[in-house]
Order: sequence, then structure tokens, then C-alpha cells
Amino acid sequence: MKIGRLRSDERSRFLVPLVLGIGFAVLYSVFRSQPLLFRGYDVREDIFGKDEKWLRFAAIVPLIFLVVRLVDSFIFDLIAARKGRIKSPLLLRQILAVILYFLLFAWATSSAFDVSVTRYIFTGTVLAAVIGLALQETLGNLFSGISLHMEESYQVGDVLHSGDFLGVVEGVSWRSTKIRAFNNQLVVLPNSMLARERLEIFNRDNLNARILQVTIDSHVPPATVIGILGEAAVHVEGVAHEMLPFARLGAFADSGVVYEIKYFTRDYSKRDRIDADIRKAVWYALHRNNIPIPFPIRAYQRYAPPDLQHNLPPEQVLSRLQQVDILSPLPPHALEEIVTATRVHFYSKGEAILRRGAAGESMFVVHAGTVAVRVPQPGETGGQEVAQLGPGSVFGEMALLTGEGRTADVIALSDVVALELGKESLQSPLQQNPNLARAITSKVMLRRQHLETIRAEGMEEEEQTILTRIKSYFGL
Repeated sequence: MKIGRLRSDERSRFLVPLVLGIGFAVLYSVFRSQPLLFRGYDVREDIFGKDEKWLRFAAIVPLIFLVVRLVDSFIFDLIAARKGRIKSPLLLRQILAVILYFLLFAWATSSAFDVSVTRYIFTGTVLAAVIGLALQETLGNLFSGISLHMEESYQVGDVLHSGDFLGVVEGVSWRSTKIRAFNNQLVVLPNSMLARERLEIFNRDNLNARILQVTIDSHVPPATVIGILGEAAVHVEGVAHEMLPFARLGAFADSGVVYEIKYFTRDYSKRDRIDADIRKAVWYALHRNNIPIPFPIRAYQRYAPPDLQHNLPPEQVLSRLQQVDILSPLPPHALEEIVTATRVHFYSKGEAILRRGAAGESMFVVHAGTVAVRVPQPGETGGQEVAQLGPGSVFGEMALLTGEGRTADVIALSDVVALELGKESLQSPLQQNPNLARAITSKVMLRRQHLETIRAEGMEEEEQTILTRIKSYFGL
């Protein structure tokens, strides 16, 4: 680089400190040899210090700026530009300038004032260590930025991907790197974080690859599709012509065949626009060649619920009810009506079917399994078991006939299938034949006999009482 080729603003960077340095040097040499008299008194020491130290320091300062700027231009504008023809990072130039200024000002201070600068440097070592710990994060960003620039990892204009952030590098400073994300938001990333993270860089002068996926009907031959897709992507603006795009078969999907279009671009920041243009070109190319873009293919099957293990047919329900002694007075057609109103229930082992004191208006017939009848006793937990009932047994009949509450707990001792008969199932037969109430009452009384001896008159009185309650409950 020759000074004559520099612009006016660049020449002033060198000429101004040069002129100032020469001017102060001339003044120093003049006042060094000639006294400056004021009313007969030499005032040089009062103005410039002893031996004109301040004037000598003032003459050295412009020369320091001149030397730093010459070194900066020589290293970065001449040598680096000739070798790589790249623009040197501003951060690296600033750091070198700061180091040179520190060293040259330390030398100028020591030379002009006869002061040992190294003594003050070593004296402040402990203080520097304390400040360094306090500025650990800041210094980490600084040195991380230096290392990234020395490695020439990325420059302004490159696309940078770090963690969850992807965008175009807009600026780099000693503390952070600024990127413009694809949603136009500005993201500031600390240099220390970038030094720790895995970086993915898409340089502007590099052929960066990009892959798009397109699903095509599986009946179209791949050779035909590959040629059409590759030709559609060639003419899109932003796709590099040095390395032409191509298509390939990627995978077999449920609704068709997945093809991949791989293209290259030097400006990766325009990838969204290029992707959209390629998809648009592919749509028109497929439309011209009568190739459909498939819709999702789904097969529907009507749900068929599984057959239940204890799904009882009406014949089995009728057969079981015919074995119940309480219902034996009913005529056959009445039992058939009751079958249609009977509900089938399933209970697991240990499950409570009835609870003492609960209201109810139905009775149960055990069809399969075993249940236990328990009557609560004072001081006993769970109650005392008074009976176990198997298939064909009946419990809860008084709630069906009279509507009274449950008098005992009934617990399933195994998996149980039970038939439940409600009040509505007996309403019609008893209305048609009121004498059935007396016959059913007699059957109930036979079931209520206990092992102990019950007096005959007591039984007759109890039978009349139950008959009265049945007639009242059914409105006979």
C-alpha cells in the first residue's frame, strides 16, 4: 500500500499525528536550548516541568498514534489483504491497537518522566487479580471473541446456527455477536456462550446444501419423477449453478413415495424464499405432467365389541327364575314378562352387592358364584357371617316385596353373576291376580324360618303382617 493511493480521510490519520509530532519536537528542541524569559525570569520549568518533561511527552504522544496506525495498516491492510484478500475483523484490530498503545505509553511515560512503570505494574498485581475475578464473565466474552476471530469462524453476512438460534451475523464486538433471526428479531449472543456451544456456520462464499422433501403418488415411476423434480429446481433464483440441484428417492411412506430435492446456494439467509419458490415450481411441473400429489390414505374398520363372558341369553334367565321358589306361584306368561325386565350384573370377588340400611326395591338371584350374608354385631368389624348362598339362592326379597331397607350386608366371595328383579317386574302380574300376593307371602315365610322353634300363632301373625305390607306396597 502506498500513501499516495490513500483517500483524504485515510491520509489525515497519518499526516495529523506526524505534523503534531514534528511540531512538538521542534518546540522541544528550541526551548531545550533557548530560555523562555518573562520579566527576566525563565518560566520553562514552571510551564513544561523540569528539563521540559511535559513538552517532551507531548512530542512523543502524536508519534505514538502515528506508529500504531502505521502498524495497523501494514499488518491488516497490506499483508493480510494480499494473502487472503479478506477484510480483517475490527475486533482484532482494536485489540492490537490497545496493546500497542499500552506498551508505547508505558515506554513514553518511563522515558519522559524517568519513572519505572514496571514497579507500579507489579505493585498492582493483587488488585488486578481481584478485578479479574470480578470481571470474569466480561473477560471470558473478550477472550472468546478473540479466539473466534483468530480462527476466522464466521464473518458479518454469514448464517450462524447456535443452539436454538439461527440468523444472519450483523455485528461482532468484544462482548457479543449480533444475529438477525429469520423472523427479523435481533438476537445478542455472548461470545463466551458461542465458544462453548456447537456452531453451525453457513458462509456466504460457500456452497451450502439444503434438502426438501416431496411426496408423490407411488404409481408414478421414480425415473420420471426424479427428472421432473430436478428440472423444476434448476431455474429458481438463488439456486447455485456451479453445482446443479438433483432429486433422489428418499423413503416409502404410507400415502406415497418420498423424494428429496437437494440444492445448493451461496446465500443461505434466503433459504425460506428459495424453499417456497422450489415448492411452487414443483407444483406447476407436476400439474403439467398430470402427476397427482397424494392425499393421506387411511383404512377404517367398524368396531365390533367383544362378546361378554357372562352374556346370558333370555332362555337361561327364564330357566334360572323358574327355579326360584318365591316366584313359583307365578304363571308361565308372567315369568316371561319378568325375564324382559330382569337385569344381569357382574361382581368381582370381595365386592359389596348390598349394604345394610340402604334403600332398595329389588331382589337378587345368584346365577353363578357364591355370596356371604353378614349381619353387623356390636364390637365386631365387618359383621358376623350368617349364611353363604350359591347359584339359585335369593337375597333382598323383602325390599322387592315391601320396599323396606336392606337388613344385612351381602359380599361376593367369588366372581358372581346375579339377576336383579325390580318392583316394576312384579307390578303387572300382581295387579292382574291379587291372590298371587298370598302365595308369594307363604313362600317368603318358609324362607324366614330359623332353626329355633317358632310358635305357630306367632308365625300366623307375622304372615298376616307381611301380606298386608305387600298389598299396601303394590296397591292391591
